[in-house]
Amino acid sequence: MERPEEGKVTKNQEKRWEDEPRKLRILVPIDGSEMTDLVVKRSGQFTRWADAELTLLVVIEDVVSHKEIPSTPIYEEKKKVAEKILRKAKKDLNDHGVECKTRIAAGPVAEEIVRIAEEEGFHGIFMGSRGLRGLKRMLLGSVADDVVRYAHCPVLIIR
Repeated sequence: MERPEEGKVTKNQEKRWEDEPRKLRILVPIDGSEMTDLVVKRSGQFTRWADAELTLLVVIEDVVSHKEIPSTPIYEEKKKVAEKILRKAKKDLNDHGVECKTRIAAGPVAEEIVRIAEEEGFHGIFMGSRGLRGLKRMLLGSVADDVVRYAHCPVLIIR
């Protein structure tokens, strides 16, 4: 992943600005962790307040890239889990009067979130942080850290 230059406008940003006015588009990556419910609730509240478009995203990892999605029993099982996570989150939002789109992607999680946000012209990303600490965080990094570092748009971390 390449980090965008500070203060430099990307082609997708320029295109989005030309298309204004239109609804604010928010990407909300979720993973079914304990943080998911809070992220869905907060992003739903914002979406309703701002009359924005919300897209829920689950990224299936352990795939080399989005171009090499396997058709294996392990992948199919992970896809079923992703669909279940999205169904629950979408129902929670719909129960509170918030419409949303859903999406499943495959590949390295942070890279896929950043790629989809930029390629599809999202205006912002709302996501949770698992709060990894100390040596574990130094060695492994975190998805949220990488998304904040490489995303072309603002990222709101919900804790």
